[in-house]
Amino acid sequence: MIDVLGNSFTMIGAAVGAVLLCLIQVYQVHSYVAAVVEFSPTGVDGPVVPPLTVANNLYRYEEFVLEAKKSFADIIVFPEYGLTTTFPSNNRTMALEFGQVVPQKSDNGNPCADDNQSIEYETVRRLSCMARDNRIYLVANLIERDDKQGAGTMLYNTNVAFDSNGTVVSRYRKHNLFGEFALNTTTESDISIFEAFGARFGMVTCFDLMFQHPAVTLVRKYGITDLIFPTAWIHELPFLTGVQTQVMWAHAANVNFLAAGYNHLSAGSGGSGIYQGKLGRVKDATPWETSSFTLIGPLPANGPKRLNEKLIQRLQRREIRTSFQKNRPSAGFSERRAPFYYHEDLTNYSSIPIEMRREIMNYSLCNNNLCCDLEVSGTLTDQTVFRFFVYDGVREFGNGYYKGHKIQTCALVRCKSSDNPVQNCGLLLEDTALNVNLNHVRISGNFNVETLAGPNIVDGYFNILSGNQYIFKRELAVGNVSKVDFQLAEKIDRNILTFGVWGAVFPFIDDGTTDYLRPASWILPTAIAVSAVFIVGCLLLTVLCFTPNKYK
Repeated sequence: MIDVLGNSFTMIGAAVGAVLLCLIQVYQVHSYVAAVVEFSPTGVDGPVVPPLTVANNLYRYEEFVLEAKKSFADIIVFPEYGLTTTFPSNNRTMALEFGQVVPQKSDNGNPCADDNQSIEYETVRRLSCMARDNRIYLVANLIERDDKQGAGTMLYNTNVAFDSNGTVVSRYRKHNLFGEFALNTTTESDISIFEAFGARFGMVTCFDLMFQHPAVTLVRKYGITDLIFPTAWIHELPFLTGVQTQVMWAHAANVNFLAAGYNHLSAGSGGSGIYQGKLGRVKDATPWETSSFTLIGPLPANGPKRLNEKLIQRLQRREIRTSFQKNRPSAGFSERRAPFYYHEDLTNYSSIPIEMRREIMNYSLCNNNLCCDLEVSGTLTDQTVFRFFVYDGVREFGNGYYKGHKIQTCALVRCKSSDNPVQNCGLLLEDTALNVNLNHVRISGNFNVETLAGPNIVDGYFNILSGNQYIFKRELAVGNVSKVDFQLAEKIDRNILTFGVWGAVFPFIDDGTTDYLRPASWILPTAIAVSAVFIVGCLLLTVLCFTPNKYK
């Protein structure tokens, strides 16, 4: 009897080990290598000759694809208007000349294998062949032409995703146009999803990021793990410059985020990056000179998770040997010319002046239903000052042309002087080399539970902080309120312009489907209970199966 019990316990131990091994195998982190291209297209400053402009930019795309593949990239993403420039977005005649026919995913179209030689299909065919010939997933933005019977010709700002065979696996037509008066928009937003490398990808374009549909819907309703973001973003201080917005959104939605930026400094466009949700940036860059380059980095294939350090080091060594960074910005800042940027009207924000001292100073401020607390200590080396801003209300975009939606923000913002705070805060300083020593900053506030909020940081060169330099926490909701706490993890000596929390209020989905971002206190207890039942069941089955018949 004792031997039987001993053998049973041995088998139980083996079963437990097997169960744990199975769980490890299920939840192990697979990865893929992403490449995003910051691109200044031929014709960015004019003149634009449709066939020639596209041909030149396609040739340059091929160079980037070849070199990205040498760096072992599995997917490459090009920016919005990278093939055409932005000129045709407001010129209907020119847009018609650029228009391309794009097959739908349901057509199982492989343009590279298609005999269609029409000029309206040539760009799509070339892109398909780039993907197939280099065995790489490829996402490119173009102007799509759709000749609808009885409705005339429709022109869309469209992202097309090709798999490594050159087949179209997804197509997305931009829903929220910013200007782009020569183009059409869809009645309802497209939901464009494809799966690869164990990840679930969604696609949006530029201004889409400021709205619930489709960007937030892709995450909340459809549970995408990775978001592809071709963009021709225009910088806006103090809260919405390029990479500042990208890392904030990636963190708030906790998705892997692949942003490819259109580079045109005189128009305020630039900034690309690869981000790993709440873990922060993998790679990012905001050039202050006209440039085209690739950022390459590893990402976990099933949502933001910490990758094995040896894997990261191995991929980084590969990239150092072969990374293609054509016209990469130089390391020095002194010769760079600051890019154009918009400045948000802060008139409706509540704000108070901040006294910067070595000891910690405490402040509290409210605006409508949002109240925030600030703890701060540090030293300034110039005549600039800081103010604490809080806002809970609707904001506009495009100088009031787009009404936008409700936002909530609490932020420490640097100002040129104490005079006219609304006009002097959140601007680039004349001498961006002047740093501020921040010993401690902590901002907390009770945000609406529906606010998609993330860390909002930018310095005088439009750079951001690494994820290990700050701590961002959000507590489970109590009623309609969720406390957010954001603080520096270490002392920094940087020319910080903005440090705060920014979020947009997007109503939760109430159509009976899963909301992947809804705060839910039941998730962890339920997961533990299900796991416990599973393990106990396995143990009981082991005992029943391996106990000799004479003891049954």
